[in-house]
Amino acid sequence: MKKNENQRDLFGHTDTTAYCQSKPKTASLKVSDLEKEKARYNEICAYRERLIELRANIQSFSDLGLDPSTVLLSDASVRVGVSSPKAKYSDQDLIHCFDLRLAGLSLREISKKMDIPIRTLRDIFSGHRRAVIPTKFK
Repeated sequence: MKKNENQRDLFGHTDTTAYCQSKPKTASLKVSDLEKEKARYNEICAYRERLIELRANIQSFSDLGLDPSTVLLSDASVRVGVSSPKAKYSDQDLIHCFDLRLAGLSLREISKKMDIPIRTLRDIFSGHRRAVIPTKFK
């Protein structure tokens, strides 16, 4: 009982209360940490799958080798992709951005490299921009 002797020396009394160690970590904390890691891993996998799907969509219509004057239309007969009058970036630029993101670069690094705003990249990667697949050709 060396710890009790040390307590007696420090505090000047002969209280024989046992030394309290810190509470050991329970297995439930480890399990919850493990569950958090699994959930995070699943989110990352789902995000990567979505990026790969979006990249494949853009790549497929880029590979068709359509005449540049061909207009790509959605189901609602609205111009989409490169043929849209609001399109600022080519399909090849976007495919390169997807490749950089899948390689592990951050949005900020891709933004600086490709000279595309971070918000635009975020919207493209989330599927809010350039995600409509053309179904009609004119």
